[in-house]
Amino acid sequence: MKYLKSFLAFEWITIIGASTVLYTRWDFPLSVCIGLVVLGVILTLYFTKKYEKKEEKKTLDNV
Repeated sequence: MKYLKSFLAFEWITIIGASTVLYTRWDFPLSVCIGLVVLGVILTLYFTKKYEKKEEKKTLDNV
């Protein structure tokens, strides 16, 4: 899980940076940029919960 947390931090920096560049330099609508960030939040939460359940199942199987 320690490697996943560092990846998530890098992912968030990338998503927020890309959204900022899209809004400021390429004149994308703010709603599109916010939508990308919300999509990132949803996908991150979904895959994190899925991964945690998988790890929990492995832990329970080993006991």
